[in-house]
Amino acid sequence: MKISLAICTWNRSRLLRQTLDSIVAMEKPKQIGWELVIVNNRSTDDTAEVIQSYQSSLPIQYVFEDQQGHCASRNAAIRQATGDYILWTDNDVQVDSGWLSAYADGFAEHPQAAFFGGRITPVFEAGIPNWIEATWEKCKPVFAARDLGDSQIALGNGVYPYGANFAIRTDVQQAFQYDSRLGRKASGMLGEDEISVLRKIDQAGHQGVWLPNASLKHIIPADRATTKYVANYFTGQGQTNILQDKIKKTAAVARREYLRNRIAWRVKRWIREPDEWVSHLIRANLSRGEYQALKQSSGLL
Repeated sequence: MKISLAICTWNRSRLLRQTLDSIVAMEKPKQIGWELVIVNNRSTDDTAEVIQSYQSSLPIQYVFEDQQGHCASRNAAIRQATGDYILWTDNDVQVDSGWLSAYADGFAEHPQAAFFGGRITPVFEAGIPNWIEATWEKCKPVFAARDLGDSQIALGNGVYPYGANFAIRTDVQQAFQYDSRLGRKASGMLGEDEISVLRKIDQAGHQGVWLPNASLKHIIPADRATTKYVANYFTGQGQTNILQDKIKKTAAVARREYLRNRIAWRVKRWIREPDEWVSHLIRANLSRGEYQALKQSSGLL
């Protein structure tokens, strides 16, 4: 068996270094082969130099992808990968020591399965702000928290792993590639790229398995533990809702919803508990994203 670890990165060299340090330190199962495919998506920081500094300690396959976007980078990684499975993670994680071994064991135990996923635990570098902690069930998708328990379970029917920690059998991944309209592009925050692919794989009749021991930590810098970042995340989700035709409404309705909830958020933030004003923050920015996408689709934005 051979596994292709894949990381797509754009201008996050400091966090990427931490990720690569954790991969250097993890257990390397002797019964498998593996490679590390790193796709540099037009980074303008010192990402290329950071990757080069690990060439002697990791089996890196370096790819430079000129087309901006996470999905374009993922498709470039698929073209480069030579493993039987592609194991996806991000440039801002720290993998647990047994992470790769847990996937190798899961692949061997479930050869009929096409996709797999594991636990993601967010770690806030500067500590979790009180308002996020108080509204964690609302905010945890923003920070990619994923925990489906301590036992192996079937994945599918709307229950899927998240993008920082999942794997797909390579032959299946080659048949179901990523939609370049979705996913993050530079600072844009459209989502649903891996979920859309996993949903199609599931609907095609393939099986998925949750691997509870395949765990990693998702590092959250202080500049992402903010209302601005949460707002931008849900704006991206709103745009995705329109791109995927999940929401039926007019631009005028979306704009009214945005303005009403934006005012409520701005006022209530100072006089009400976080659970109330965060709900308005989320609804305002979902509607903002929907409005932007609707206007763009009509050629007016």
